Amino acid sequence: MAILTDTNTSSAAAQALQLLITAAQAGDNGALLKLCSDFKPLLSSEARREMFYNSLGKDAEGIAVLAFIELVLKYSGTDYVNWPGYARCRVHFALFDAMQKQGRIWENEIAVNTDSEEGTALLDEAGLQQGLPDDIAQLLLSLEVRQALKRLTAEQQQVIELLFLREQKPKEAARLLGCSVRNVTKHRLKGLDKLRLRLLLKQDG
Repeated sequence: MAILTDTNTSSAAAQALQLLITAAQAGDNGALLKLCSDFKPLLSSEARREMFYNSLGKDAEGIAVLAFIELVLKYSGTDYVNWPGYARCRVHFALFDAMQKQGRIWENEIAVNTDSEEGTALLDEAGLQQGLPDDIAQLLLSLEVRQALKRLTAEQQQVIELLFLREQKPKEAARLLGCSVRNVTKHRLKGLDKLRLRLLLKQDG
């Protein structure tokens, strides 16, 4: 059976996915290769995002694959229905971290006046106005992540929920919250970073 790699898989596909992940964790290289093959389109779509590819080049695909393999080998959860969306999120965060280390786009963002038309244009070019994938919104609905969200500041929670659950653009979120687009960007970045760290700590624990 082919594994479905959409955000939500069917019950049968989730069971097949669980069997493959369990086998891979037990040292079955064939199962690991099968997972990498099934999820190759998802990994490639993340690695080829313009903001990642511009910063990391061809290394982006290698980083995506390594992050995926690490997740497969360390995963100890029980939710395999939403696992593909979780995998996309983890791969996205791995690429995000690598891009930060390159010191491109994100380092410069803090110096950009995001309230200006030029600043907004730069965010558009970097793909930030489009937000993260729809899978992030699905992930935010899970109990585990909702609990992690409660550890963020009120401002960070509001920004993340507006951008990813209510699908508001940064300008609209700023209007609703009565703050600048710069502050929306700041709360989004810090909130996602805290969320990522909490998920990683929970996963490693």
